[in-house]
Parts: sequence; C-alpha cells; structure tokens
Amino acid sequence: NRIRAPTPTNPTISRPPWVGLGRQAAGRHVRVTMRAQAPETPARTRIGGGVAVQGSRVGERARQRLAALLRADRPEAERWLSRIREIGAVEGIPSFSETVRLLTHLDVPDGEARALLGEVLRHRDELAGFLGRDPGLRVAAIDYLSNVDRRLVNPKIVEMSEFERTAKSASTDPLTRLYNRRFFRDALDREVRRSRRYGVGLSLVMFDIDDFKRINDAFGHLFGDLVLEHVGRLLRRSVREADVACRYGGEEFALILPETDRLGAHAVAARIRVRIESRFAAEPTGGRTVAVTLSGGISTYPEDGLDPDVLVSRADEALYLAKRAGKNRITLFHHEKRRWVRFPARGGARVRVEGEGESGASRATAVNVSRNGVLIETADPLPPASPVRVHLGRGEEESRSDGWDVPGRVVRVESASGSGSRFRIGVAFDRLVPEECLAAQAEGPRRPAARAGRGGAR
Repeated sequence: NRIRAPTPTNPTISRPPWVGLGRQAAGRHVRVTMRAQAPETPARTRIGGGVAVQGSRVGERARQRLAALLRADRPEAERWLSRIREIGAVEGIPSFSETVRLLTHLDVPDGEARALLGEVLRHRDELAGFLGRDPGLRVAAIDYLSNVDRRLVNPKIVEMSEFERTAKSASTDPLTRLYNRRFFRDALDREVRRSRRYGVGLSLVMFDIDDFKRINDAFGHLFGDLVLEHVGRLLRRSVREADVACRYGGEEFALILPETDRLGAHAVAARIRVRIESRFAAEPTGGRTVAVTLSGGISTYPEDGLDPDVLVSRADEALYLAKRAGKNRITLFHHEKRRWVRFPARGGARVRVEGEGESGASRATAVNVSRNGVLIETADPLPPASPVRVHLGRGEEESRSDGWDVPGRVVRVESASGSGSRFRIGVAFDRLVPEECLAAQAEGPRRPAARAGRGGAR
C-alpha cells in the first residue's frame, strides 16, 4: 500500500515540505532539482533495447512551452498529458522526456517518461485522499521519486527562474549574448533530424569578420571585444525566432536557418553582411570609425550534406572561397564544375538579345541565371560561338533605360523540350554581372510562412 507515512530520505527534514507554506509561497513556480540516483538505479537505463539519451536537445521555444505547462501545479491530468503530447508532435521532440527533465532534472527515454508522469499524477491523487487536500504536482513528484520509486537521493529545491538563468548562462556567450558553440552543435543536430523527419530544407551560414586580427593589433583587444559585441547585436536583430544565431569561436559566427533554401539563405546572409558594413561605416565604435566587414559561406541540407558535421565542413569550404575571392562577400557551397552557381530565373523575367550582322535583336525568356552566364529560351536561334549583347531588365519589361547591358558569346544551342519551334541558348558573359543584377533576375527566396510555434516572419 503506497499510502503510508513517508520516511524522509534526509534526516534533517522533520516534517513534509508542504506544511506551513503560505498562499504566496505555495503559488510560486518552484523546481525540484534531483541529484544522483539511488545505488540500485543505473545512470543510463536500458529500456526496450535502447539507452536513455543524456542531456537536452530541445529548442528554446519548445522548452518555454513545456515550462508554461509546469507553472500550473494542480493540472487536470488527462488534459495536461494531452498538451505535452501535442507539443511533442508539433515541435518534433521527445516532449515527455523533456517535461521530466524540466521538473526533476532526470534524463529518461520518452516512453518511460510518459509512464513516470502518469505514476506521479496517480500518486498525487493518492496523497490528496490521504491528506484531504491537493498537494500539487511538485510535492507529489518529490515524494514519489524519493520515497516510492526511490531513484532520488538528497533532492534540492530551487526557484525555477533561478535555475533557468543558470542553465541559460551555460549555453550563451557572455560577450555577444548569442548561443555558444556547445548549444550550436545540439541545435544543428536537432534541426537536421527535424528536416529529415518532415522533409523540409535547412541552411547553415558560417560568418567570419574580415581582418579581425588587424583590428585587434591596431586598436587592442578591448576594442576588438566591442566590435564582437556590436556584430552579435546586429545578428540577433536580423534573424527570426526560429533561427539560431551562435558565436562559433573567436571572430567566427554561425547561423542556422530552418526551412530555408539556398537562395533564401543567400538573401539573409547578404542582408546581414550589408547591414554590418553599413553600421560600422556610419557610426563610430568606441569613439573610432573603423571599417568592419564580414565574409560568409553557406551549405544547405540535403543538397550539400545529410550530416551536421558535413554541413559545417561544406559551409567552411564556402567561407574559405569567399575569403580567397576578396572577402566581404557571401559564397554558396556547390558541387558544380562551373565556378558560379546558377539560380532559377524569376517568373516572367524578359531579356533582349542582340546578335551581330543580320541576327538583329530578339526577345527571350530567362530560364536560369548566374553571375557569368544565362540560359534563355527564344524562337530565334543564334549561331554557336557568335558574339551577342544581352539586356537584363529590372522588371518584367526589358526597358533599355532600366537594367544591365552585358556582352557575351553563345556557347550552347538546343531545341527546347517538347517544342520544335523554340530554342534554349546558353550565353557566357564576357564579364561578371553585379550581385544586384543577379538578385533582380533570380527567383525570389522561398521562405515559407511561419508555422504555428515556429516564430514570425523577418
């Protein structure tokens, strides 16, 4: 019979912890932090052939939603368990395991955690019948785990807000107030698993401050710290709630962009690069106006890798290419032999192609575009290797007064698929077009509308 007078595991406690609590204390959000298990309970419990995972890999938003459920110390059992299950389904996390960890600081598998919470709720009902009042979830948990289940030894009671501040400080870089590298590794692993499960994209951006050693050598490390602090602030203000901005180490930063394709990640990274360059050029830092720029490299799941370590490696390779190409730029990792990545052309993007001699001018539709070439579809074929001039407009109308005239040469001519009267023509530019031109021609970034619980738009 579980309804028996509990034998305290700590002899210095001579009365149940809930006796004498006033209304204010009883309503406060208190966390029971559990240290060590009883000797007969192993630290890593094998359940159904699996091993309990140590440590939390749950995002901040999901943790906050679960913590909000724990603020109600006297929840209705079935509804409360149902809400935990819903959060797990929406966020793609082991929600019962995380709820037990938040409540007790114990790491148990999700199935065992669900059963354990059910036992705690039943024990709460038994205590209520024995005491003539509801003791609440936390008191029931500490009594059950200390005196019935006996996996706890010498538990400590601490205010939840204080515990969360301590936990957050362990995952946050104190200088930039971004997440630290340890949190980054867990977050990237979590987001890759989520992308794999739901079939959505994911992009990773690695940033590095250009010539940061020169800044430190010229102005000192305290000034360098001030630069890092401002860069961290700008990064925090430039991302969605669902994104994860981290200080990777030294002057290097990482940005995890869930549900973001290559072009979307490039747009975000380029905006951050311009924002940081403009801020340091326009405003003094520590009484000095110093030019500060960023270079960035991007990798995307699943195109560039299926594993977190591979994505980091590929983003680093792209970052190295950005540095080698002159710094202060964003580079996408790609497997293609061509140097510049091609992007799908914006729907309705029109171009004008002018050949030499009798070829004259013809209108065409852009299929895809890069900084060093364009693939167009037109009814008028052009001779291979012939020189041409391509006009790339800013809008759907290719007005000569608004756009870019780029000389080039025809490198490929073939019949368009399913049509004998239209042709696809590849043109290599004689010079690189500016990024502004590429952005005007390429299809806009496809960043989906925010799902419930995943943060707002940028």
